[in-house]
Amino acid sequence: MRYAVYFCPTPDSALHELGRDWLATTSVPGIGTDRLNVLLADVRRYGWHATLQAPFALATHASYGDLHEHVTDIAARMPAFELPLQLDRLAGFLALRPCGDTHQVDALAAQCVRDLNALRAPINEAAWQRRAGALDDMERALFRQYGYPYVLERYRFHLTLSAPATAAEEQALRTYLLPKLDPVPRAYINALTLCREPAPGAAFEQLAILPLRAAA
Repeated sequence: MRYAVYFCPTPDSALHELGRDWLATTSVPGIGTDRLNVLLADVRRYGWHATLQAPFALATHASYGDLHEHVTDIAARMPAFELPLQLDRLAGFLALRPCGDTHQVDALAAQCVRDLNALRAPINEAAWQRRAGALDDMERALFRQYGYPYVLERYRFHLTLSAPATAAEEQALRTYLLPKLDPVPRAYINALTLCREPAPGAAFEQLAILPLRAAA
């Protein structure tokens, strides 16, 4: 079982509606249905979100109650804020990314990573061997210390839209999405959502929504 801390848009927001409709999409011109399902499989499994603390297993000494208490404390100390977004490409896949100053969301993610690290089970050797070879020196150091390579200096806030696609598929996705992103909904970061993967490969489920300070 793994837990994660995400930003999930509130149900009354335009950003939530965008994600809900996109994840339910069954047809994009230029992409077959089976291929579209492949491109959206992980997005649907993980849910419409931006990662603040990547999925991790709890250490043997930690409980869900400990995790909930720590995330509640982080939320109580950090202010809510608004984040403009744009359609962007990140590491070969399409995503919504910030188009302005990211210091607030970077600080929020860093707080989650540092404060929850003591509750995280160490990475196992199999995971290290599987991933470390594709990382640079800084990413390997972060992976070893925090269980995930794309944190702190390497953190990039994003809401994933699809898996990596071919150039033709990406153009088809952009053509389909751009009218729906005019204008791109802004992200109002007003809560931390505590999520759980109940079994390997299962869809993530929301356990708790913890308001940030200004939204309490």
